[in-house]
Amino acid sequence: MRIDRRIVIGIIVIVAIVLVLRGCHSSSPLPDVSKTPSEVAVKVITQPLSFSENAQRYETVGTGRAQHSVDIYPAVAEEVSDVLFTSQQRVEANALLVQLDDREETLAVELAQVRLQQAEAMLQRFEQAVKKGAVPQSEVDTARADFEAAKVALDQAKLALAERQIRAPFAGVVGIAQVDPGDRVATDTLITGLDNREHIYVDFDIPEALAGTLQQREQPTVQATTPSFPNRIFEGRIIASENRIAPERRTLQVRASIANADDMLRPGMSFTIRWDISGDSYATVPEIALQWGRDGAYLWVIREGKAEKVIVQVVARIAGRVLLDGALKENEPVVVEGVQRLRPGVAVEQLEQPAS
Repeated sequence: MRIDRRIVIGIIVIVAIVLVLRGCHSSSPLPDVSKTPSEVAVKVITQPLSFSENAQRYETVGTGRAQHSVDIYPAVAEEVSDVLFTSQQRVEANALLVQLDDREETLAVELAQVRLQQAEAMLQRFEQAVKKGAVPQSEVDTARADFEAAKVALDQAKLALAERQIRAPFAGVVGIAQVDPGDRVATDTLITGLDNREHIYVDFDIPEALAGTLQQREQPTVQATTPSFPNRIFEGRIIASENRIAPERRTLQVRASIANADDMLRPGMSFTIRWDISGDSYATVPEIALQWGRDGAYLWVIREGKAEKVIVQVVARIAGRVLLDGALKENEPVVVEGVQRLRPGVAVEQLEQPAS
């Protein structure tokens, strides 16, 4: 029986190919099976872990008032003799602002002084006479009472005279004079307003939830802006608070003090108050670093060259980053790319974060 020549040639070719392939395979290095999967380094991109405060901002509005402010009225009804101030003038404490007609009161003081001198002289004579037995003790007692009454009468006359002088109760800036010389004023006639505006006070309400935060901080700093100076930010401090929560609104009234050394601010201005409230410090990572599993949120952290899974709690999300609470340390590397092949204990090769 003859064998087809083409079949023989085909068999020879196949055998040759098999021998060639076997030779190539035997010349290739055998894989290193001595390393376990956990020892094969996985390439990842990391970022150092940083911490930041969980700050929040409370914003509200309020109206400014002077540190000290008063409307000045006369103590008595009388005619105005002179007005001794001009609008926006700075005055010292006890400065004379308005003089009322005091001619009668001046005479009354002079008369009281004369009567006091007479009473004092009479008392001295009786005290000398009683030593000689010339007058009874009762006469001395009467003279002493007259002397004391004369002193009181002089004090009353001086008080009436002083009431004709309208003075500044504290240092500050006066407003427009509401009276002129010759005007007849009564006790309800407004003379002017007086403000000490070295500091401007702004009262505003905060929610009940922030009352505890206020107690933990001594005079926290606030920032204030006003439409009168839209490009300026004024620094202030919370210096006082009410002693109770308003039950109908569940708010607490507080007072901020804003320094006004350059005298730009005025009582009555509207203010926007911003209070940045610092909180606890938390780890912050890019959102892409945060992973989720059956146990919740977690990160891959590189410790001693190996991947470690750390369970975390999400505190807040701010502008593409996440604040986290967990067993984390400052500056330790956190995996941001390459998490798909990671397992606990896997060796890793850290690559530099590409420039953004």
